[in-house]
Amino acid sequence: MLPPCEIEVNTRLRRAIVSNHLSLVKRIVHNNPTLLQNPDYDDKSNTSLHLAAKHGHYGIAEYLIDAGHEDQGISRNSDWDTPLMLASEAKQVDVGEMLITQFPRYATAHDDDGNTALHHASAAGELKALRLLLHFGASPLAQNNYSWTPIAYSATSAAEAYFKQLVAEFERRRVEDLNQQREREREKGRQRVGGVRLVTQDDAGSPIGGAQVRTRDDLSALPAPGIEWSPIERRAVTPTEGRNHTGWSFGARGRASSGD
Repeated sequence: MLPPCEIEVNTRLRRAIVSNHLSLVKRIVHNNPTLLQNPDYDDKSNTSLHLAAKHGHYGIAEYLIDAGHEDQGISRNSDWDTPLMLASEAKQVDVGEMLITQFPRYATAHDDDGNTALHHASAAGELKALRLLLHFGASPLAQNNYSWTPIAYSATSAAEAYFKQLVAEFERRRVEDLNQQREREREKGRQRVGGVRLVTQDDAGSPIGGAQVRTRDDLSALPAPGIEWSPIERRAVTPTEGRNHTGWSFGARGRASSGD
């Protein structure tokens, strides 16, 4: 066995990660910043973050991310696995939650076979990971290259039943949230309409329903614009300044302001 000083630095970094030696990892990366990702070509090109995720070393994974491990994009090994996929497969839920919280795009990434992290979690029977991934938007309907969805890889019948229950629960919540959002939008619309002030002939000094010409105000010197469409009711044409009301239906809805 070679003395520690003769062991290649990339090997020492991997060993420090696997043994969860955070201070040593920091020292090696600080002295060798180009080795941050350090893909292992003898092990599917797994990067430093792949190793930390697989072994569930939260502190090291967090440090690697802060050091810029994922600044250039999602890390992939030779199977196109992401660190989140390895964490899901190895049932490392805490690290998986940290990864997907910082990088939500992990949820929809897929490997060489088209499997998402949800496929990996389902195959591993990791129920907590299933809930976590669904919460962050992973699709239970995503198909891999063989047209299989994550639920098809359920480890047991009980896991499959739980998965289906989770999907139904999240779908119900999604529909409820959508309905609430629509109701809020309708309420905002009602408030906007309720705040509109109708402009009648009384505002210009003429009685409603009279046949008199509307009195010009201090803007009468301006050329009269053409007929405009009411922003409140598109079918109601509204007269403009200085136009005679003869021929218009005085029972029609008056011009309105948006209130803005």
